[in-house]
This record gives sequence, structure tokens and C-alpha cells, in this order.
Amino acid sequence: MKGNKIFKAAFLVMIISILSRFLGLFRDMLVGYQFGVSIYTDAYKAAVSVPETVFTIVGLAISTVFIPMLSKVRFEKNKEEMFKFSNNIISILLVISVIAFALGFVFTDKIVAFMFDGFNEEKFNLTVFLTRITLFNLLFLSINACYTAMLQVCEDFIIPSILGMFFNAPMIIYLIFFKDISIIGLTIANVIGNFLRVAVQLPVLYKHGYRFKLFIDLKDERIKKILILIIPVIIGSGANSLNMVVDMKVASSLGDGAVSALDFAQKIIVFANTAITTSIVSVMYPLMANKLNEGDIKGFTNYLTKSISIIALLLVPISIGFILLNKDIISAFYERGNFNEAAVKITASAFLGYSLVLPFTGVRDILNSSLFSMQKTKVTTINGIIGVVVNIILSITLSKIFGVFGVAIASTIASMVTSILLFISTRKFVGHFDVVPMIIKLLKISLSAMVMLLVLKILNIMINLNNAILTILFNGVVGGVVYFISCKIFKIEELDEVINMMKNRVYK
Repeated sequence: MKGNKIFKAAFLVMIISILSRFLGLFRDMLVGYQFGVSIYTDAYKAAVSVPETVFTIVGLAISTVFIPMLSKVRFEKNKEEMFKFSNNIISILLVISVIAFALGFVFTDKIVAFMFDGFNEEKFNLTVFLTRITLFNLLFLSINACYTAMLQVCEDFIIPSILGMFFNAPMIIYLIFFKDISIIGLTIANVIGNFLRVAVQLPVLYKHGYRFKLFIDLKDERIKKILILIIPVIIGSGANSLNMVVDMKVASSLGDGAVSALDFAQKIIVFANTAITTSIVSVMYPLMANKLNEGDIKGFTNYLTKSISIIALLLVPISIGFILLNKDIISAFYERGNFNEAAVKITASAFLGYSLVLPFTGVRDILNSSLFSMQKTKVTTINGIIGVVVNIILSITLSKIFGVFGVAIASTIASMVTSILLFISTRKFVGHFDVVPMIIKLLKISLSAMVMLLVLKILNIMINLNNAILTILFNGVVGGVVYFISCKIFKIEELDEVINMMKNRVYK
């Protein structure tokens, strides 16, 4: 694929991914409208969390390990051999998935009791019932991840980027057009959505020449190589994914609505992080990888510090805006139908706790990618585990004092710790480099954001719009102008680079 086509594909995928994420937010708005934050949403969020966690872990592990292996087989041999190898992997994962499904179905009550030990009897029984439905997702998750990897190796990026739309469509259709809405029906729609993610990829793969065949060859040396590489990645990526599971487990003892509030708040944070970080990583990560392959450590460190500065430039003001307008944002997104003022209050509390995490998750993602490219999976694993341990200790401690806010802020602190550890590890492997210029830039960015916060605080006191949407729009426009001027005054050159990068991507 030529350079100009790569940029066009990356830009198109980024736009589609953002639209897909927005569709997911719209789905959650409908869920909030129909059920609020209640025993039903708590049970539903808990039930879908186990398969979703598995999907995140398996998806990242496969994209990190399976894609390079597939690419190697394709270019060293041919596409037919690549598909044969893929069928071997898919068949093995399918057998594992069936076994996991069977065990999960038999021991559902014990799994739910372990993960959500704070649920009362009614909520516990409902969660067990819904979890037995969502366990069917386990049969689709690994196949979906493999199919997506295969399409990406075939340089077919559009279908993988719109899978979220097919996943969300059954739930949105159910919530809008069906009359007798129930949490059981929503759960079934969730399973249908996961099935569709697999089904829509098959016709496209068939056009590339793929045919599914149940085929298991455990003697294949490439299987052993994948196992050696994938286990640390699963542990490392699993550590990050488990943070949300830890949050939900602790929140299960904080009363009805706590689990739902955390999930509703987290969805907005993930949307903002994905919208910004994905575009930055898609541009900067290949450049950093190329510098590593060329042995240009100085070039790599320049791109790394540049990436961190750009992420901070974009995510720090958004984070500050989330903190300032936490209640207005939650109200604008969710306050309608059964999502009442009490639901807004508890969700806004969780959202406030999560808001500080944005810049650190962006930095964590790009550092993880850099270390994966250096094949330093052991380091990412250890740092991820440390993050989970910190989250567990702080969640238990702070939840007793601050409730759902304590759980959210514990997760934020854990992400901060993980990001700092990953940065220290990266410096260790690439050699010590001068971080003073980067720290000065980060201080300038933080100071610009503080100026924005101060101006908005004063204006919000003087002008009370008394409408959540108008308040967000007013603060967004004025805050953006003030932040832009402040960055110009402090001569933050990354601002011009971001503007030029966006212009170039649009023109290309």
C-alpha cells in the first residue's frame, strides 16, 4: 500500500472508529433512558463484563502477536498457507472457547459470587441468569479477533473498523422499536450483536480466498512461538482490562446503581481517549518503529517525547473540562427517561474520579505499543500487574471513604503509576535521554490548561446558562479559544504541528 493510500486509509478508519464509538455511547444513552442506574443495569453490566474483558484481552493479544505471524507466513509462503495456518489457530481457539463456555455455564453462580460478592440475593440471581446468556459470546470472541487480524493482514481495513456498528445495531433497534423492553431482551440483543461481528467478516474473507476448515495441528512450530509470545501479552493486557473488573467488584458492595454508574462514566472516558489517542498512535507509532529498526535511538526518543507532548496537549484540556463540567456532561448524555437526577449525581461522581486519567491512558497506550515493538512484553506484563495491585488496594481503601468516587480515583491513580513505570522502563531500554525539555513543555501545557480553567470558572459564575448542553457548548468554544491563545503565548510548538497534521490528513 502506497504512502498516500496509507494516510487515507488511516484517516478513514479513524473517522469510522469514532463514529462507531459514538454509536456505542448512543446505545448506552438508550440503556440509561430505559433502565436508569438500577438493579437491572447493575446485573446487565456485570453479566457482559466477563466476555467483554475476555474480548479486550484476546483482541489485543491477537493483534500484537497473531498479525505479525500471519504477515510473515503470507510473505514467506503465500496467502493459501496463511489461511491454512489461520484455520489451525481458529480451530484451537474454538475448542478452548467451547470448554470455557461449558465450565462457565456450570460454575456461573460461583464466578458471579467471586466477582460481585456485594450483590444482594435478587441482583445476584438476575446476574447469574444474564451471565449464562452472555457466555455464548465466548464462542464468537476469539473467532472475531482472528478474522479481524486476517483482514488487516490482507490490507482490508474498512470492515474491521465498522464491526462496532454491527455489534450495537441489534441493541439500538431493540431499545428503540420494541414495545416490551426487558433487561433479558437487551442481553440477547448483545449476543446477537457479537454474532454479527463474526458473520459480516466471512463474505469479505471469502472474496480473499479464505474457506473455514476445522483443522488442528499442535505440532506446528509456529504454535509454540505464538504461545511463548502471547502469554506475557495476555497477562499484560489482561492486567489493564482487569482494572475495570476490579472497580465493578468493589462497587458491587456500594449499593444499587454503583456498578452502572462506573460503567456509564467510563464509556465517555474511553470514547474521548480513543478519539484522540488512536489518531496519534496511528501516525507516530509507525514512525517510532521505523526509527528503532534503523537503529536511530535519538530519532526514536524525539518521536516518543513528541508523541507524549501532543497527547498531553490534546487530552489535558479535555480532562480539565471534564472535571469542571462533570455533572453537566453526564446530564447532557444520560439524563432522560429513567435516568433521573439521583442517577446523574452518582454517575457524575464516578466521572469526576475518572476524568484525571485521560492524559495518562494516552501515554500508557503509546508506551505499551513502543515496548511491544521492542518485544519487551515481560516489562509491560510486570508494570500492568503492579497497576492492578495498586488499583485493588486503593479501591478497597478509598471506596470506604468516598464511595464510587473513591473507586474511580483509585483506578486513575493506578493508571498514573503504570504510565510512569512504563516511561521509566522505556528510558532504560533505549538509553537515558534528556527529559527536561519535555517536562518544560508539559508544564507549559498544564499552565495553559489552568489559565483556561480559571477563565471558565469566572465566566460560569458570572453567566449561569442553566442548561447542560448550552453550558458545554459555551465552555467548549470559549475554553478552546483561551487555551489556544495561552499555548501561543507560551510558544508550545506542538500546537502548530497538530494543526498541520490535521490539515495534511484532511487534504490527503
